Amino acid sequence: MIKLYGIAASNYFSTVKVALLEKNIEFEEVSQAPSQEAGILKESPMGKIPYIEVDGHFLSETNVIYDYLEEIKTEPALYPKDAFEKAKIKEIVRVVELYLDTPARRHLGAAVFGEDINPTALEEVKPAIEKGLTALKKLTKFDPYVGGSNFTIADIACFFHLGFTNFHTKTIYDWDITKTDPEINKYLELLAERPAIKSVQSELEKMLMELMSNN
Repeated sequence: MIKLYGIAASNYFSTVKVALLEKNIEFEEVSQAPSQEAGILKESPMGKIPYIEVDGHFLSETNVIYDYLEEIKTEPALYPKDAFEKAKIKEIVRVVELYLDTPARRHLGAAVFGEDINPTALEEVKPAIEKGLTALKKLTKFDPYVGGSNFTIADIACFFHLGFTNFHTKTIYDWDITKTDPEINKYLELLAERPAIKSVQSELEKMLMELMSNN
């Protein structure tokens, strides 16, 4: 059985958990925060979560894990069969990771852990996210899913990484992306009704509130 390591408050952990649930792959959760401890670095070389264990062997990096899950259980598919369309789905995943999640993450300490807002980040992050949103909109179809008529791994990534980004923009800039972009709002509302996403998002929100209340 696959063991999934991480914590519910992580949007990246949440994407892998939803992928496992959507594909009906049996797995066991192991609570593990990011760590630079030597034992964890043997399992996840950067000390990041999530990572998985399969028969005593470990895989880290979400995109690697997505591909592995698709290889071991092809149906229900979370990628298109066509090579180019599959690459386009991966392109969308990378855009939301690199150009939305990554800049928003610069405010993580302030938004979640009560740290002072970094003035350089305050100036730089919002325009970076605006640019990332523009790039995402150029790639997406919302027909009704981000890549067209079929639900894919890109929808899972978009739901949790857009949610992560929006949490930070609301907290730091009083900017709710879903209120300023009705198309994205409608799309996220559609995804939020999927049972796997609804369940995992509920767990994420609960743990996030617990973290915030302790700071």
